[in-house]
This record gives sequence, structure tokens and C-alpha cells, in this order.
Amino acid sequence: DKMKTREDVKIINQGLEDEMEVSGYRPCLWKLVLVGVGAVCSGGLLLLLLYWLPEWGVKGTCTHTSLSDAHTLLLRTKVQNKTNIKQ
Repeated sequence: DKMKTREDVKIINQGLEDEMEVSGYRPCLWKLVLVGVGAVCSGGLLLLLLYWLPEWGVKGTCTHTSLSDAHTLLLRTKVQNKTNIKQ
């Protein structure tokens, strides 16, 4: 079991049933341009994929940063051994 105590990742309700890991991200211009080109080339299918998989969407367009500098938060919860991710 890994414990994350860095400034860029916080754990809320640690050890409880509703434990949640919060990570901060900020937009990255070159990643946004790359995703934009990919979206045009794929006829929008890339955007649909990134919508269905929010973690991929955030990691594909943003860089990891501290929570204080974050523009987007990624929330990761575990319920019944299934990881749920919300943007």
C-alpha cells in the first residue's frame, strides 16, 4: 500500500471507506495543440475517447502540478476494489 504525502497529491479520509486521492493538473500548451491536431485527424474520435476516459483527457492535455497551482483536479476513489476517476 503506497502512501502519498507530497504536496501535489493529497489523500482525503485516509483509511476510511470513502478515501479519495486528489491530484492537481494545469493546462500544457503543446499537449493541447497535439490533442487538437489528433482530434482533427481522427474526425473527433479522439475527443470522444478523452471524454469517456477523463484521466486520459486530463493527462493528455495537462501537466502534473501542486494542488495550489492546479487548474484541474483529478479525484480518484476506490469503492468495492474498483477505481473511480472524476475530473
